[in-house]
Amino acid sequence: MSRIWAGLCCAALMAGAAQARDITEARFADPTTHYPHGILGDKVEYSAMLLRLSDGSSFRIGFAPGTRLFEDIAPRLWDVSGDGAPEVVVIETDPPQGAQLSIYGLNADGMPAKLTSTPHIGRTNRWLSPIGAADLDGDGAIEIAYIDRPHLAKTLRIWRYDNGKLRHVADLEGLTNHKIGWDFIPGGIRDCGQGPEIVTADGAWARIMATTYRDGQFSSRAIGSYTGPADLDAALNCG
Repeated sequence: MSRIWAGLCCAALMAGAAQARDITEARFADPTTHYPHGILGDKVEYSAMLLRLSDGSSFRIGFAPGTRLFEDIAPRLWDVSGDGAPEVVVIETDPPQGAQLSIYGLNADGMPAKLTSTPHIGRTNRWLSPIGAADLDGDGAIEIAYIDRPHLAKTLRIWRYDNGKLRHVADLEGLTNHKIGWDFIPGGIRDCGQGPEIVTADGAWARIMATTYRDGQFSSRAIGSYTGPADLDAALNCG
């Protein structure tokens, strides 16, 4: 498959039928080493993403060499619009400006495109770590949670997907979910019968924390001692 580069580009590789379709698969492609941050354990990131749709068509979204990149583990198929079909949530980095959370999906013409994103953190070698997406406060809209600079600022940020845009909701300091060199992100969002809870570690990596956001307020409680990243994943099982 040949590359087509024009900054951010999206070229159909297989023609699909004119019908309603969803994104069914996403993966990164085109490894690149031009941004030597190495926060995920090596200095290899990705300059393209391949999408497959339910009608069998495939698309490639890519960046010009030496520019933006996907500084991430894998694309996430999360329904952030609440329509039952997934969007693609990724960590996208501009080397001078650091990371941002970006959402890709199908535009009004049914073509894959970047729909919206958070602002970049603002400087090079600054990263964020996604947690999950859910209607955290029961208002019917989907919120997306991530940790801004999990090794430095250790700040939980919540954004709401609203009419195709991400709108900042609230922040809470003192939480984290990633250590430098990990090629994985433990924890996430669980619902043990009382509504969604965000599972992370505290900023000192001493306790497992469950955090809720309801009625415009955060509430965090310790649900166990932290001994390793498997503890965060185990907490998602509500045991």
